[in-house]
Amino acid sequence: MTTFLRIWRTGFKNIFRNAWLSTAATAIMVITILIMTFFAFSTIFVRTQLAQVRGKIDLSIFLSDDATQKQIQDLQTKINGINNVSSVIFVSKGDALKKLENSSEEGKKLAKSAEDIGNPLPASFEVKLVNIDSIGQINSTIRSLEEAKIITDTSFDNRDDNRRGVVENVISISNSVSKIGLILSVLFLIIALLIIFNTIRMAIFTRREEVEIMKLVGATKWFVRGPFLVEGTLYGVFGALISLAIIIPFNRAVSPFLTSKLGAGPTLDYFASHFFLLAGGMFAIGIFIGVVSSWLALMRYLKI
Repeated sequence: MTTFLRIWRTGFKNIFRNAWLSTAATAIMVITILIMTFFAFSTIFVRTQLAQVRGKIDLSIFLSDDATQKQIQDLQTKINGINNVSSVIFVSKGDALKKLENSSEEGKKLAKSAEDIGNPLPASFEVKLVNIDSIGQINSTIRSLEEAKIITDTSFDNRDDNRRGVVENVISISNSVSKIGLILSVLFLIIALLIIFNTIRMAIFTRREEVEIMKLVGATKWFVRGPFLVEGTLYGVFGALISLAIIIPFNRAVSPFLTSKLGAGPTLDYFASHFFLLAGGMFAIGIFIGVVSSWLALMRYLKI
């Protein structure tokens, strides 16, 4: 235990022997952790928004005013039996008018006009899909049904519903954010490894006479190497602590804007409920970078 404590105490002191190098190593560690955290947030945010958009998309099947109740029920039963269809909701002409009226102030005016002329809005089915990517195939399958003769139009046929394009755009943005985040994270990870590697290398060079004396008096290789590994570990710990000290007040400052303007409430709630997991991940990244770079420097420049 005494040896273990002495190794940690020596490693802690070593950080302050090369203040400028230690500051640079810690600063790069902070930047690396912050970038990885930012792009983790961005990826989860974009994927959450994508899930919300995809969840709101359905296939609207518009029905003829002449359709009988039996024809409507038969068609609904057949659509429910199609693979990848999760639910089919019937919307009557009256329900369609109420939805229009409740949609917005402009919708309320349009609903009043529609009611005055006898409600020309058609009855319809709102078809929810398990996988929105197959919307075209589902539309074709429904159109080919024998009971489909009461169908006048679909949202996929007339392409007035452009939400599919929205989904494709969100997917594209999500993939781009993930790629950029991965590239920048790897870039700064390499930079952090190199800087800490060189910091430990300089520490080995500076204390080479001290290391030789320790070897001559019979110090074990772990007693010699230990302080350098502790030094690298502490760079990661300090980097994570500083990153948390930056993220917490920054998050409080920008949360109202992100929630009201970008709808990032679910993502912020996710990070808040998994705060300790996030903090643990930041410490794990920092310690991993510090230990790996220190170990590589020891293997290269400290022959014992």
